[in-house]
Amino acid sequence: MGIRKTAVAAAFGVFAVVGSVFAQGAVEGAAEGEVEEVIEEEAPPPAPIAAPAATPTPPVAPPPVDVKPAAKPEPKVDFYGAVQYRLRENMTSRDYEAQKYAINKDSAGIPIDTVKNGAPESITGSTADYFNMFSWRMGMKVKVNNELSLQFQIGNDWGAGEGFSWANNNMPSARVGFQNLYVHIASFKWNPGGVFVEGGVISIPSSGTLDLLERSLNKGHYGEAGFQGWSTEANASLLGLKVGVPILKDDVKLGLELFQSLIDQRSQTMAPSEEIPANPTSPLFTVTAPIEAGPLKLTPELTVVVNRNYNNKLEKGDNEMIFGLGGSYTVDKTLSFSLLSGYGSVSNENSKAGSYAFDNGTNRTAADRVTSADSATADKIKAYSSNGVLLGVGAKIKAGPGDIQIELKYNSAVNTEDEDYTKMDYIYADLRYGVKVNDKFTITPRYRAYHKTYPPEFHYGYGKPNRVVTNLVNRLELILEGSF
Repeated sequence: MGIRKTAVAAAFGVFAVVGSVFAQGAVEGAAEGEVEEVIEEEAPPPAPIAAPAATPTPPVAPPPVDVKPAAKPEPKVDFYGAVQYRLRENMTSRDYEAQKYAINKDSAGIPIDTVKNGAPESITGSTADYFNMFSWRMGMKVKVNNELSLQFQIGNDWGAGEGFSWANNNMPSARVGFQNLYVHIASFKWNPGGVFVEGGVISIPSSGTLDLLERSLNKGHYGEAGFQGWSTEANASLLGLKVGVPILKDDVKLGLELFQSLIDQRSQTMAPSEEIPANPTSPLFTVTAPIEAGPLKLTPELTVVVNRNYNNKLEKGDNEMIFGLGGSYTVDKTLSFSLLSGYGSVSNENSKAGSYAFDNGTNRTAADRVTSADSATADKIKAYSSNGVLLGVGAKIKAGPGDIQIELKYNSAVNTEDEDYTKMDYIYADLRYGVKVNDKFTITPRYRAYHKTYPPEFHYGYGKPNRVVTNLVNRLELILEGSF
């Protein structure tokens, strides 16, 4: 055998011997339970081959894109409205007392008080009147964005209603002056969070002071403030500007609000003089501090008319001040209570302007609130001091398919310079039961009583043989209202 073949045979022999040894070790280990799994490691991947350096290519600008500005949010508009029809019966009774007055004179010419023709000591008169009332209103609330909102509302005399007949039922002769169109509300409200500003014809409720103010300015006294009310006579709105600031926002909420308007816009008279007499406008200010603590809400209120009466000759004026407090307390969803109160006063002590007026059978109204009387004339003008009180309580009770609403008010008015002739008391009661027979249609039977007590010397000096003692109006009403 050659050397090459001998070397190959020797190599195979060595390999066979080594293999048998390893095989025997593996069998022995298996018999002892110590077989180890052989884990083969994966060979690492080959290293990447570096690419040859290339010349960088300049970036290519993307084609222009037409980007449109984000669409502005559309204002949210909510429309609302209502039509109301009332069937009303007024039953009035009035008590008179026979009034003594002079019909004879003695020999010295002194009047002798007697009762004319032996008239009875008391007389009662009564009337019953049936009529219908119609009211309507329509409005919209616009939320422009999170800070700005607007409101508009028009209609006829919604609070008081308007009576009608064939003559003024849209006949040609009545198309001017009937079914009047009023702007109830036309306002903006800007509220960025820390303060709000509201202007225009603003919806402004009364806690008692504005009820008295309306009577004082329109009638010249505080009487019947408990009968008519701010919402009835003014549709609970007024042209002006309001600014409000929240003070507390937690469990107890407290704010401060100031409303400003004008009563009489006056102006000075130009003259070739360095000292032109003053004639200031009379601004109205109403300050409220609404407080809310859980179910309890209270609103202290102060209303002031600066230079309400003014004498541009003497350059002196008198302010009108009215204090009030309103509130409510909600027991639960079925029961709540309300409060209304106010005290007001105004005089002509400094200005000698205006006069005290009241319903004495001739429907007198207040005189002008401005005068140009000089000192000599002013001293002869009759002084007056008008005072008024208003107290009211109410309750709302869930009963069956509807709500019972009860309201009681007491109101007094007097000129303290002539109390026996001017002191009058008013008591008002209101009971209604409103039932929603449809989600947007309500039927409300209602009863109201208006009781008025006259002063002891009410008709003295007017030549009237009978003095009115009391006057009572019982008003029965059925109110039908549809809304959206």
